[in-house]
Amino acid sequence: MANLLSSVSALPVLIATVIYFILGAIWYSPVLFAKPWMELRNIPEDHEGGSPLLFAISFILQFIGVFSLTLFIEALGIDSAQSGALIGFFAAAGFVFSLSGTTGLFSEVPLKLHLIDNGYHVAGLTIAGLIIGWWH
Repeated sequence: MANLLSSVSALPVLIATVIYFILGAIWYSPVLFAKPWMELRNIPEDHEGGSPLLFAISFILQFIGVFSLTLFIEALGIDSAQSGALIGFFAAAGFVFSLSGTTGLFSEVPLKLHLIDNGYHVAGLTIAGLIIGWWH
């Protein structure tokens, strides 16, 4: 395990996290899903957005997710962008999307909200996997 941890390069993890974070800014903007997401969350249109601390914590959590994905990619010996993207997609779809869906069923999260919120993570981890796989 120590070898696995020491094999991770911080730069591609940081770059992938930044791109994932930027994707979130686009995903939840008026260009894509801001309006339906705000309606489904009952957030008024004049809402001013989150605090800087909220965004900082979100970035840290995404960094942890990308770092964990990188450990999978390293352990599997992935060395291409295509394979990295596939691992990112299946990790997100298999863990995040499906398990959040289970929670959503019992907390009565509307399907459209589940698709918006967790579709973002599927897209983000797929892109992160592509970057990490390409880097190797």
